Amino acid sequence: MNIQALSALVATIVGCAIGGSVFLRETRRGAHAVFATFAFNIALHYLFVFLWLGLEIEFFDWAAMLVAVSLPATAQRFFQAFLGDDAGPPPLSKSTVVGAVAFYLAFCFSRFIDPIHQSIWFRFSFGTYVFTGLYLSVYYLYRRYCATPSRVEKIRLRYLLIGGVATISTALLQSFVDNVTLGTIFVIVYLYFLSQTLVRYRLLDLNELLGRMVVLGALVVIVTLIYVVLLIWVSPEQHGLFFFNTLVASTAILILFDPLRARVEAVVNRWMFQEKYELSRRVHNLRSDLMNVIDARGIGPKVLSALEDSRRVTHASLYFVDPDGSGYELAAHIGPKPEGRLDAVGHRGFLERLRRYTVLTVEGIEQEMATLRPARSEERESLGLILRAMDLMNASVALAISGEDQLLGILVLRDERLREAFSSDEIELLRGVAASIGVTLQNSQVYERMKERERLAALGQMAAGLAHEIRNPLGSIKGAAQYLLPSADQSIDPSSREFLNIIVEEVDRLNKTVSQFLDYARPYRGEQKPLDVNQVLRKTLTLLEKEEGASRIEISSHLADLPPVRADAEQLRQVFLNLLINALQSMPQGGKLQVSTTLRRATRRGAAAAFFEVRVKDTGNGIPPENLKDLFVPFFTTKDQGTGLGLPISQRIIENHGGTIEVRSRVGAGSTFTVLLPVEADSYAGFMESHKGPPPMPERRTPLSMPSLEIPGPTGQTGRYGRYKPL
Repeated sequence: MNIQALSALVATIVGCAIGGSVFLRETRRGAHAVFATFAFNIALHYLFVFLWLGLEIEFFDWAAMLVAVSLPATAQRFFQAFLGDDAGPPPLSKSTVVGAVAFYLAFCFSRFIDPIHQSIWFRFSFGTYVFTGLYLSVYYLYRRYCATPSRVEKIRLRYLLIGGVATISTALLQSFVDNVTLGTIFVIVYLYFLSQTLVRYRLLDLNELLGRMVVLGALVVIVTLIYVVLLIWVSPEQHGLFFFNTLVASTAILILFDPLRARVEAVVNRWMFQEKYELSRRVHNLRSDLMNVIDARGIGPKVLSALEDSRRVTHASLYFVDPDGSGYELAAHIGPKPEGRLDAVGHRGFLERLRRYTVLTVEGIEQEMATLRPARSEERESLGLILRAMDLMNASVALAISGEDQLLGILVLRDERLREAFSSDEIELLRGVAASIGVTLQNSQVYERMKERERLAALGQMAAGLAHEIRNPLGSIKGAAQYLLPSADQSIDPSSREFLNIIVEEVDRLNKTVSQFLDYARPYRGEQKPLDVNQVLRKTLTLLEKEEGASRIEISSHLADLPPVRADAEQLRQVFLNLLINALQSMPQGGKLQVSTTLRRATRRGAAAAFFEVRVKDTGNGIPPENLKDLFVPFFTTKDQGTGLGLPISQRIIENHGGTIEVRSRVGAGSTFTVLLPVEADSYAGFMESHKGPPPMPERRTPLSMPSLEIPGPTGQTGRYGRYKPL
């Protein structure tokens, strides 16, 4: 058996292995399936070449040429699918199809009528067709090379272009010269290069390809040496011993493969890929350091410092979820400052996709857009919005920071020096960093909850003791003042009567403050159960009508038919009454008070969610912008007789129900307080099932129309100017 036959056999085996490995990885991608078809086509051609050279049967010569007819078409189809829309229209595709059909008919004629495929003129014309078609397939790469503006991508495309031309040229040379196997070797190497480029979703550097081939070559040499040593002393009569040696060698290979691969890759990376090795080392150290971090405020500086020291990123940012899950705030960054906040509703598509796939790359999204058909415009538009979100964050790679199937944050990276700066191995390393950040965030949240409970426990004990020490003297003071107040038929100095009344009123006010302080410091003991919030609002509005000054305002309600919420009725009544009384007191000269309920569909920590929304809107004095940030701070008040504990208590109650309070206000135009309570998924699904069709009309208590609840801010723009912050 000559060397050409052996090289054809090797090309058959390796071609099948390469095509099979790509096909088994991800068959849903069109480029993967087309490449597998191309690799199998080459392997089948070399199989018939091997059989023809080994057995010298003319049928296999005819079959090898017949299989080669489809090589130009499969090669052109692969490069078009690999490069996407940037490849442009197929060059001479109609001529390729017409030529293929003509040669298929000619081979049928040659097989059954006259063997014309053995003639020199036929072989020359057939070789011209095949190699011209293969050169045209490489023309795709040249057209993309000329069109791309990226210098780095030009270098990588140059590798593919030169390799393709060299492979086709050496294969053409081998068809004219006997006992030359250089073309077959080039075909094997180029197929491997294409498979690695395709599987890793990016163009490989020549150094990276060389490193991978060194690792693979070292393993092949070691395996070959093992078999050679075992076969040297095996005689032809000892076939059983040969199978035993094969079993021993296979066992040794399986045992040594993983540690040997890791050791060889480490040495190659240290010698040839210094930056990658440095990134891996720093990432490993960073994950170890994050295990000792408790305070979430220490995560950002530590992570970004390690990434900056690795010299692999020019832009990096960390976003953490808001306490209410309505968006993601920028916590830390290096490089130019990106978008400061990502709204969960405005960027819902990006957040949901990131939560589902955990890693998004600009190159991957662009490749997916390139493979979409023009008819799928909605998907293309959605991917375009994702690319816009990543551009706002200065991101080429976005990694999800997750915990308990919730998106807790986003790690954003970019190296502006390279378009495709991070390999799949490096992205896996960075994915590990994002996972470590997620664990640290969860540990930090547990630690903060423990601290909050300890603080509340200490505050509760102090409040109970303080209330006891204050209320006893207060009772004595109030009793003495009331005793000194004369009866109606006795005369007394008017100034003395006024001072005694002041003492009684101030004692009552101080006693009320102590009671509210106890309510604020007391741990949550409510009993939550499915509840009709609208019913609680109706009862609260009835109580409000009995308050002083209620007759001066016009009250209207718009309560929509909504699903139940798991909550404590008494505590919600306390929150609503507090908000309504505040609104009433902000309109001393009269005004309008509007209460409405609706269902808000939003995104919470990256996942779709539904909220029961209660809005309390007044036309009162409004809240100055400088006071909005302190609304939920204990003892902060702008009222002469206020305690500053009503809103903090309300905030704590809503927090314990898993909800939030939002505030919008403008001086002179009024305020809107919005209470959001989460609706359980089962309740929401049942509600939607039972309310198919047009939505029901909301209940109306007065004929007053409901204007927009969006209140312009100080600059005339609508927006949220207050949102609660945890104490």
